[in-house]
Amino acid sequence: MTAVPTSVPGPAVPSSLRRLTVARWAGIYPTITALLLLLGPALIGHLPTPLISLLLTALLVPLTQYVVFPLIERLSAARVRFPVLHGPARHRTALVVWAVTYPLITLVLLIMLPLLAGRVPIPVLTLIVTLIAVPVQSLVLLPRILPLARPWIQGSTPRRTE
Repeated sequence: MTAVPTSVPGPAVPSSLRRLTVARWAGIYPTITALLLLLGPALIGHLPTPLISLLLTALLVPLTQYVVFPLIERLSAARVRFPVLHGPARHRTALVVWAVTYPLITLVLLIMLPLLAGRVPIPVLTLIVTLIAVPVQSLVLLPRILPLARPWIQGSTPRRTE
């Protein structure tokens, strides 16, 4: 006689907000550090901070959303689950994340670069920036903005009738 499973596995449930925040930081910190180590000497001191932030976030958000976060899920043996959407909804979510990340990172860099650039190594600079920005993004901004953007993300925006 075969044993009947008592529970049927359902869809993967995203991790708690705190766990996701730690996992996001674990992916973002090394990624932004690598980007700044590669690009920082050509950017910092040569371009205005908002343009530096634009370039970095334009690289960072797709890298983390499509490569780093799925890698973290695999490496954690699924102990960390990021919310995953497919098709256009996934790309729209990435765009909303970028729209939150860009002004936040710009603000943090405008404050921190004059204080730290050239005084601390890039890994220390990115450590400080990410320890400020990632929790603000993950715990404060995204939980408020993503629900507002959900109709657009899911492609169910109301159509205007004329």
